[in-house]
Amino acid sequence: MTTLRRRVAITLLLAMLATWATVFTLIYYEQTRAETGLADQNLRENAQKALVSLPTSLLHAHPSAVDRFELPLAPTFDAESSTFQVWSLADKRLLVQSPWAPDEPLVPDFRGGFQDVTLRGEPWRAYAVTDADGLVQVQFAKSAARLRHDTTTRMGNGLIFLSVLFVILTGLTWLVMRRAFRPVDRARDAILGRTGMDLAPLPTTGMPGELQPFIGSINDLLGRLSASLERERRFLADAAHELRTPLAALSAYAELAARSDTPAARDEAVLKLRDVATRTTRLAEQLLDQARMEAQADGPTERVPLEQLAEMIVRDSEALAQRKRQRISLDTQAATVNGHVDALGVLLRNLLDNALRYTPEGGRVAVSCGPLEDGGAVLTVQDNGPGIAPDERVRVFDRFYRKPGTSERGSGIGLSLVAQIAASHDARIEWAPGLDGRGVGIRVSFDLP
Repeated sequence: MTTLRRRVAITLLLAMLATWATVFTLIYYEQTRAETGLADQNLRENAQKALVSLPTSLLHAHPSAVDRFELPLAPTFDAESSTFQVWSLADKRLLVQSPWAPDEPLVPDFRGGFQDVTLRGEPWRAYAVTDADGLVQVQFAKSAARLRHDTTTRMGNGLIFLSVLFVILTGLTWLVMRRAFRPVDRARDAILGRTGMDLAPLPTTGMPGELQPFIGSINDLLGRLSASLERERRFLADAAHELRTPLAALSAYAELAARSDTPAARDEAVLKLRDVATRTTRLAEQLLDQARMEAQADGPTERVPLEQLAEMIVRDSEALAQRKRQRISLDTQAATVNGHVDALGVLLRNLLDNALRYTPEGGRVAVSCGPLEDGGAVLTVQDNGPGIAPDERVRVFDRFYRKPGTSERGSGIGLSLVAQIAASHDARIEWAPGLDGRGVGIRVSFDLP
């Protein structure tokens, strides 16, 4: 697996190698290029120094080839690799020459500047310079082999220097990268050292600014995962708590029906068994609705026509109303809200189911929706049932709360789910008057998105 650290290290290493090769090539080019390189520059400077060091009386002197000073024995002197001559241009007379220099001119045509010549059968590099009056010319030459040797020596020394510098830079780069990635290593160790269900946020202290958004995204993901797991735990706890009683009742009535001695007793047990099964089915549906709504809370929303949704829910509830000879009136105007269509359907279905459940036989339920004056929409469900006491209205939206003293058995989830869906849509729940001077009404107001 290619890590970011390895990529950065390889990139920096290649960049330093490319820089090292470029610098080495430039140094070699500067050393060896003709006329302006370091080797030719030394030839030119030596010839010019020799010229300006000569006295003008040298033209009238008669130098002797054996009348020279000698070096002491201790120092070593490679005189054969370089040589020079001083010529009188007027009569082409050799005035001064170095030891082992030939008697013939190093530059036969006495042309100034650089030239490649052959001396003793080997290639030499020569430079000739003439004084300002054109009286004398200094010719300086050096063996090409010696020039290459000197260049190789200088390049070798430069290579050693650049290699040491490269090693130092590599070590410093490794130390800097190790220090820079230390917070990342701590974050990795913190993750690897956790237990399976530890979803606490990662620490951001000491993290570089480039990694802060990345760590923030991981923490946000951990937060959503923790919330999802918490919803699942809550759902399992609610299901286990609420289904325990109806499942026990199902078992009891089934046992009672099996042991009944008469058809009448058996029919009564079967009817009670059917009622418990119906309540259990409704409870399971509400628990599943609650789990689905919590899972969809962060999902994308859409434009929902409230009047069409209300008409569909009312038609689905007509069969339940007919069993208790109840009437449902519908009064809708075009109104659109921004939200989840399934969640809004659950909200209206629970309000309508709650009204039909607690309204006595022959009662009436009214469903209406329409736009608000300042934008948004409003949904209202009213009934002419027994109503809810003012001191109990605060608690009816709590989970598992059941109105005491009522003959209807519910799960206590319906209205709490209504409150949860309304909150997720930034809607307000208000109490409204009932029908016929009694009952209760619930109004849900949606602000303009």
